[in-house]
Amino acid sequence: MARHPLTYKHRLHYRWEFVRFFEGAEVFRLSQCIIFRIPNTLGHFRLGITLKCRGSSVERNLVKRTVREGVRRLAEHLGSYDYNVVIPGTKKMIRPYPEQLALCLRSEFSTALPQKAPSLAK
Repeated sequence: MARHPLTYKHRLHYRWEFVRFFEGAEVFRLSQCIIFRIPNTLGHFRLGITLKCRGSSVERNLVKRTVREGVRRLAEHLGSYDYNVVIPGTKKMIRPYPEQLALCLRSEFSTALPQKAPSLAK
């Protein structure tokens, strides 16, 4: 399996990039998070993370690292889409939530994705 680092170009940075998810995004409702997906024309995926729940900076950063690692492992299946992973406000970020989130991304999200996502790059 090839290593896919999440570099600057693989992340969403600006508010306008996140606002686009409200206009007809495909939604994956998983047990621990909600993932929105919209197509892009870049030839690779990009990731945004939205935390609705509260917690300390240590807990928030652990959850974000867990999401990035889970998505990085699925990189070859993600295609040319922008993804926004939303952690609902009802979740408590303390342990064991990060472990449950990692398991959710590995099992539920990987099975929810189509086997080969279409790529718009030529």
